Amino acid sequence: MYLASLQLDAFRNYNSLSVQFSPGLNVLYGDNAQGKTNLLEAIHFLATGRSHRTSRDQDLIMEGRPALRARAEVVRKTGSIEVELNYGLETRKQLKINGVPERKIARLVGSLAVVFFSPDDLQLLKGPPSGRRRFLDLELSQISQNYLHHLMTYNRLVNQRNTLLKQPTVDAHLLAVYDDQLVETAAQLIVRRAEAVRRLSPLAAHFHALLSDGREDLRLAYQSQGVDEEGQADLDSVAARLRRALASLQGEERRRQVTLVGPHRDDIAIWVAGRDARLYASQGQQRTAVLALKLAELQFMTEEIGEAPVLLLDDVASELDPNRRNYLLAAVQEGVQSFITCTDLEDLMARQWPAGHRLFRVQSGTVNLDERGLP
Repeated sequence: MYLASLQLDAFRNYNSLSVQFSPGLNVLYGDNAQGKTNLLEAIHFLATGRSHRTSRDQDLIMEGRPALRARAEVVRKTGSIEVELNYGLETRKQLKINGVPERKIARLVGSLAVVFFSPDDLQLLKGPPSGRRRFLDLELSQISQNYLHHLMTYNRLVNQRNTLLKQPTVDAHLLAVYDDQLVETAAQLIVRRAEAVRRLSPLAAHFHALLSDGREDLRLAYQSQGVDEEGQADLDSVAARLRRALASLQGEERRRQVTLVGPHRDDIAIWVAGRDARLYASQGQQRTAVLALKLAELQFMTEEIGEAPVLLLDDVASELDPNRRNYLLAAVQEGVQSFITCTDLEDLMARQWPAGHRLFRVQSGTVNLDERGLP
């Protein structure tokens, strides 16, 4: 798949933008604070319905404007799709697919799939578990509407259950109803996440071995109250483990007034050279491991949906050394539409670029095609 065109109105610092992209490599260059990351953010917004930088949709609207509009033409193996999102300070988010209004924003997810790599992702290893859960949820939601449905249902149930636990007197019957619904939905999420991590682990290990010249190995495991020590999970066994955990933690949950059981408490264990990367990985090892994870994500999603997602690379030149950067760029050239932002083109010059790439200069909220191209 690839993003053929993008139109923005009042999105961040883009007053009005219309641009067509190469189905291969697209390089966006310019000084800082000109709009390069905003452009990638707009693509992510059209793919997922939300920003990767803020939870406040109103932050995306250009200052002084009442509403934004983002529209894209996406070319898939099955044909072209036109996706449009509108959002205003006084209106709800509105989605159109091929010009037809959709009642649920969740219908957007899957029309355009993306893998995003930014400097913030380097915290994926040593940051809190929530970042690693978000990594899985975003990946799986883009390839499965069913997963997204269960995730949204589960989050709503946890919020409702937490509200109940905060009551002076907890209705035991209502709590039991929530427990049944929570276990059923949580088991669906845990089984799918555990399966994804089992498949990501050898893919990430493969890319990590290439990046480290085989000097170190990488291994992943899904950590959850619902899976066994081998990471194996089926719906019945996961549900049984969750029910036992709920029973054993019932008193603690009431005391702390919060749900302590379920996939919102899970994590991904990451080992580099047999050591817990979250505790012992050096800065260089972190970069290599995160890069291997992102390449594994790209491969996994390609296998799942039958075509490569769009790759968004934000300022990788400043965070990756030349060897890692060149490996990443070489690995994604064939059959993957890529967007790369940079401030200095010299960081990208020392390689042979594929035919058909496009070079864009981003300046003060404008995007202009640079006919010079790259060597």
